[in-house]
Amino acid sequence: MGISLRQTLFQILLGSIIVTAVMILLSVWGSTSRLVDEHLERELEVTQRVFAKVVADREQLMQNVSNVLAKNYGFRQVLMNLDDIKTLNSALESHFNSIAADLLVILNAQGNVVTTFPNTYDIGHTLSNNRLLEQLRLNGRASGLMVGTQQLYQAILLPIQAPTPIADYVIAFAFDEVFLEELSNILQAEILIYESIDSTDVNRLLVSSLGTDTAEKLINSPKSHVSWFDSTLLNSKTYVTRPLYLPGLADTSVKLAMAIDVTKHLENFTQLQLRILGITIVAIIVSLVFAMYLARRVSEPVGKLVDAVEYIADGEYQHHLVPSGKVKEIVELANAFTCMQKRIETRERRITYQAEHDQLTGLFNRYYIESLTQRISSLGQSFQVICIKIIGFRTINDLYGYAIGDFCLKVIAKRMQYFTDSAARLSGGELLYIAQPRHTVAQLESIKQSLEKEIHAGLISLSLKVAIAEIHCPEDADSAEEIFRKINIVVDEAIHHENRLVRYQHAFEERYYRRLNIITELKKALQSDCGELSMVYQPKVDLTTMKVCSAEALIRWHNSKLGVVPPDEFISVAEQAGLIADVTLWVLQATLLDLYHFREAGLRFTVAINLSTQDIQNWPLLDKLFQICTQIGLSTSDVELEITESDLVRDHGEAASNLTWLRAQGFKLAIDDFGTGYSSLAYLKNLPVDTIKIDKSFILSLSSEANDQQIVHTVLSLAKVFGMSVVAEGVEDELALQILKDWGCDVAQGYYISKPLPSSQLMLWLEHSQYA
Repeated sequence: MGISLRQTLFQILLGSIIVTAVMILLSVWGSTSRLVDEHLERELEVTQRVFAKVVADREQLMQNVSNVLAKNYGFRQVLMNLDDIKTLNSALESHFNSIAADLLVILNAQGNVVTTFPNTYDIGHTLSNNRLLEQLRLNGRASGLMVGTQQLYQAILLPIQAPTPIADYVIAFAFDEVFLEELSNILQAEILIYESIDSTDVNRLLVSSLGTDTAEKLINSPKSHVSWFDSTLLNSKTYVTRPLYLPGLADTSVKLAMAIDVTKHLENFTQLQLRILGITIVAIIVSLVFAMYLARRVSEPVGKLVDAVEYIADGEYQHHLVPSGKVKEIVELANAFTCMQKRIETRERRITYQAEHDQLTGLFNRYYIESLTQRISSLGQSFQVICIKIIGFRTINDLYGYAIGDFCLKVIAKRMQYFTDSAARLSGGELLYIAQPRHTVAQLESIKQSLEKEIHAGLISLSLKVAIAEIHCPEDADSAEEIFRKINIVVDEAIHHENRLVRYQHAFEERYYRRLNIITELKKALQSDCGELSMVYQPKVDLTTMKVCSAEALIRWHNSKLGVVPPDEFISVAEQAGLIADVTLWVLQATLLDLYHFREAGLRFTVAINLSTQDIQNWPLLDKLFQICTQIGLSTSDVELEITESDLVRDHGEAASNLTWLRAQGFKLAIDDFGTGYSSLAYLKNLPVDTIKIDKSFILSLSSEANDQQIVHTVLSLAKVFGMSVVAEGVEDELALQILKDWGCDVAQGYYISKPLPSSQLMLWLEHSQYA
């Protein structure tokens, strides 16, 4: 979830003020802390010296008192008898009151307590500070600190001599609350005396010039630096602690600390903080008002820019943005958006036009016409789809070049615009448009004639032929996908129709699906050895010897799904689907293998194999034919290749070259279906062929039709002139066979002699036939 420009501006201003205030507070606090720390260090140094001076003066006082006692004869006389504890205590009490000491102790020569007043140590106790005893033995006098029962004492030790040392005398003054309070007044700091307890982190307070609770908090949570939280928010006294060092305490668990109240030092800082806080709050309020004003001044034109962008994103270009406001950048941005809107609109129109139109003809393209068809179909309206196919358009490109082909397309497109504004070019020479209302057959004929008018392209004049296919919707199809699928089927039918103007019929689709099934099943049959494909052979009889001289190899296909498929049907489908090379290769392998078996059985006749024009132009296939013959051990002269006459006329150049190569390898060549390709012997004499086969359409009624007799007789006469042998196929009766024999025909073939037979049945037939 994004934030608005107004919120962003406010956050920037507010953040800047807060950051500035925090930086000021941190700077002031840092400076104040440094000043306080420097002041504390100076105070600590002074306090340390004053404290040491007070302790030293007190020690001097103790020494004066101890000197008086040491010279007191009566006191020394009392100490002569250390076993008289009662007398000793009486003497100590008397001196205790006179010198105002806090503790008097008598030690024997071994340093053990003989008696004390008041009763602080047990008899026989050893002093905790052995260094004082060592100092006493070495110097004859000792002074320092020692720890009593939860009490710290400043003590002085003197020997009692009479005249030899008989005992030691200890005078001690306690660091009690009264003394610490007096010392605190002098030092302007609180004094804390505490003891560290072994194996714990807790310190035990012995005595302090402060209250017990505060003192215990300070000794267990010492604060060596000023706390901003305590001084500013808690509004309580703020103490900073520092340790005090006195000789004689290093080896003990007792510690001294000084606590200085820095509250007064921080009062001015606290006031400064409150002022800064107040200024910050006022600045925040002012910045809020200013941010709202500034954000409104900027966000309103920006909001209009956002609305303009949304209109552009939705493809609505009629909303033009009018620049508002006085901010120069906003105005420039608004002008840039307006310019961008116009350019996008222009570019989108151009892209839309290119996406919906064919660039060559200016007609609509397949994408647009499909969407238009889908929209009309969704409305349930009745309309007619007309598809126009330029027949042989690829030939025009190949023969005259693409420039002439493109020119023809533009002329046809311009003619179509006279009677429709929804024409589209699908691909190549295929055009389509939607007619509402529907055209009649007469109108379609008129359109066809106008499109087939002669086209003049420079010195070239072309008379194009078109095929027209029509579909009525929604009767024939009710979706764009179905329309385009069916229109392709109808176009194929229209190209081969006599009038080249066809409307969709359900039978067309059935034939189309049958062709698809033939392609699918034929691929399976070629790729797997399922036994669906087989070869049969129809004998040819030499009319001179009346013996079998050859056999034509014919392919048969019995499919488990389609049943028996006639060769004329699946061969033409294979040629259209690009499978003819695979079919021919299968035929070559099967036929040459059967021919090998014929040779092993002692049969010497040749075998004729049919090749299409695609096969003749397929050089690898022809080379494969030669290799198979060589591998099996057959002679190329044992194989006769029959090529349909119409294929040779259509592709004469390359076919003639490849036929010459086949002839050179020893193959025999024949022209099949002679008489149906509109050629002549004068044309065919230039081809390397040995034989012509008269089409069976001229032989079937030879015995009864005078015209057929005349044609056949003429062909036979001309063939002898050019030195070619003639095969007549389609001999159905004895009279036709006799006529052909009398006229000098070389070879006859037909059902009168034998129907096509599988190889095994052919060999059985030859055993009993008169033509064997």
